[in-house]
Amino acid sequence: MKKNFDNLKLERFNGGFFQIDKPKGWQIITAGQCSEFAFLIRDPSELLRQVFYFGAVGPVYLTEQQKQIDLQYMRMGGYSVPWVEMPVVNPLTPGNFLAHFHVIAKTQVAQQFMPQCPPLEQLHIISSVQRPSLVYGGSTALIRGVFTERGQIGAGLFLVTVAPFVPFTGAPGCGNAYGLSITGVTAPQREFQALESTLVKSVESFRFHQSYIEDCLRREAQAYARILDEGRRQQARIHREILKIGQTLSETSDIITEAWETRNRTEDIVAEKVIDSIRDRERLYNPDTGQVYEFENGFYDQYKLNQNRYRMRNLRPLPDNAYDLWMKIPRDGYEYLE
Repeated sequence: MKKNFDNLKLERFNGGFFQIDKPKGWQIITAGQCSEFAFLIRDPSELLRQVFYFGAVGPVYLTEQQKQIDLQYMRMGGYSVPWVEMPVVNPLTPGNFLAHFHVIAKTQVAQQFMPQCPPLEQLHIISSVQRPSLVYGGSTALIRGVFTERGQIGAGLFLVTVAPFVPFTGAPGCGNAYGLSITGVTAPQREFQALESTLVKSVESFRFHQSYIEDCLRREAQAYARILDEGRRQQARIHREILKIGQTLSETSDIITEAWETRNRTEDIVAEKVIDSIRDRERLYNPDTGQVYEFENGFYDQYKLNQNRYRMRNLRPLPDNAYDLWMKIPRDGYEYLE
């Protein structure tokens, strides 16, 4: 049964140097500062209902070779490389970065930064639409995905930017990249359509106070003022761009809303098929009533051999393009067979 979220109201949260309208009663968790600021807003009664933003995530590796170089450097007595647990993301695309997010979330660096970091396990990308890059030299995409958490299936929309990162010359870590300005709205699969607009309104309401932005830009300018290395200059430029993007997430919310409202119906059907695959289920329908039922995967092959044994003798697989059938919440077929 679908829940009614009409009474879910937004309330203003004042974080001192930022403000956001969050769903009433939901928790807010923050970490980092300036270009690395992050927040997570979620329903304590259902953690799949959430809104999050990460200014910078990483660095991750571009090649396995670079990861081995860092490991060898540490074994030979070099300084500890904090991100050595990070995965190799090759090719470097927003979708591939998001697909590795569950690995990133489990690293010591991520757990120290935000222990509640959403794991996005078993992420299946339903669609990925390229957008103009939010940062110089980067790549940005709006991604629709289905994932699991603690055995439950969630759905989400994510705006993700990735960019390669070159640290100062001679340092360990050449051949790394960051995920930047990562914004996500998620909910249990059956609730996402009802909650999407409220979650996006929360994203849209986010604001840094202008004085905080100015202070961050001043501190970063001072930190990089005397750096001549081009790699570090690139890093400084990207951090400034992300900070300015994060000043307000209204443009981000517009991108998410537009993508959801103009999505192709085929994507909805693909999402339902992915859910069946994750749950190891298949759907059949009764053409006489239009009712949809679900069974364990492989049931239909056995059913065809013994149809006359059942009260419902004409169950059929759902046609690939039967949108209305795929959007129905299926009943437990075993309760209606006999």
